[in-house]
Amino acid sequence: MKVLGLISDTHIPSRRGELPKNVLDAFKDVDMILHAGDFEELDVADTLESIAPLIAVHGNMCNLEVKRKFPPKLTLKVEDLTIGLTHGNGRPSSFFGRVQDLFQKDNPNIIISGHTHHPAAEVINGILMLNPGSPTDKRFAPKNTVLILEINNSKYKYQFIDV
Repeated sequence: MKVLGLISDTHIPSRRGELPKNVLDAFKDVDMILHAGDFEELDVADTLESIAPLIAVHGNMCNLEVKRKFPPKLTLKVEDLTIGLTHGNGRPSSFFGRVQDLFQKDNPNIIISGHTHHPAAEVINGILMLNPGSPTDKRFAPKNTVLILEINNSKYKYQFIDV
């Protein structure tokens, strides 16, 4: 079994000076952290890497240094599942459809994205679509969140954590 900490849209330093302590607490026992973009600066990546191995993509608000370190999209295998990770772009309408189009050739079981700041979990076309929300910005969401995803062979369960 693998436990993943999912996070996106940290927007540090523009939205907050540092990650909330609750995020660090929520991720203390995870096997790896997946960040779906919009770090803005690499300091957040360094903080997360001090907790667990970090796999990440950049978002539209990241500086050039972040964009050089992290790709815009990637796929990985965790246990028996293929996971797609991207930030996403554009308006919220048809968002998950656009994100799924990015991974057509990858046949993912799960796609993790960010961008909307709105926590979401929905199965579309047989693919679990996850957005962990934002731990620092509630502009488009009622609360700040991250997500814990447990994968055991080909089964999964997830839980949003308010931070």
